[in-house]
Amino acid sequence: MWSNALRRVAIFAAAIAAWELAFRLHLINPLIIGSPSLVIQAAIKDWRGFLDACGTTALELVISIAISWSFGIVAGTALGAMRMLGAIAAPILSALIAIPLIVVYPLLLAWVGIGPESKIAFGVLSGVFPIALNTLIGVRATDRAYAQMATAFGATRLQLIVQVMLPLAMPAIISGLRIGTSMILIGVLVAEMLGAAAGLGFLISLNRTLFNTGAVYLGTLLALAMAVLIDAALSRLERHFGAWRPPIHSQA
Repeated sequence: MWSNALRRVAIFAAAIAAWELAFRLHLINPLIIGSPSLVIQAAIKDWRGFLDACGTTALELVISIAISWSFGIVAGTALGAMRMLGAIAAPILSALIAIPLIVVYPLLLAWVGIGPESKIAFGVLSGVFPIALNTLIGVRATDRAYAQMATAFGATRLQLIVQVMLPLAMPAIISGLRIGTSMILIGVLVAEMLGAAAGLGFLISLNRTLFNTGAVYLGTLLALAMAVLIDAALSRLERHFGAWRPPIHSQA
């Protein structure tokens, strides 16, 4: 295991060194590709500005994720628990996901302004529909034999949904959370790039117009770091729920 890890680190270090060497030998255009040294210089020069931008973007992400997760899971569960309404809502949610929401962002700017509110609203719109759709599908796909058994033991409608349907639908829900959270991150960053006065996307867009390639790459790397942290958290959540989930396809 350690040899594999060392091999990956060596390959990564060699790639960084080759990239820097190509930059030093003027084999690449610094206005397009940049170099690791330019990224380091940008971090040293404007670390405080990028730190503040990360804080702004992280706050917008946390609020957007909290709203999208809450509303998406609740709405998807409620719709999935009702067969007729769920059958009607599923294609509507699919159609809403297919709509290019970028055309809505100018309206959000006009309605709520250039501040964080428009970024949060756009992030919620980007992520809530995949979460709701996957939750709806997961609830509708649960084995009804469990529901019938719980009903026979006197479970109420709320207990049936919370203690039976939701646990069985958890894999589909977490899959929706993965997709929806990725869309939220993209939506918040794109919204900051299109119209904002703060945030990581704003700094990326600003430095791009100034041809400050090192700062653009630094902002991109920080955005990737956020995506990796979110994916790691969701993977941990998936392992936690997957460890105790009962098998639903093994009944005789």
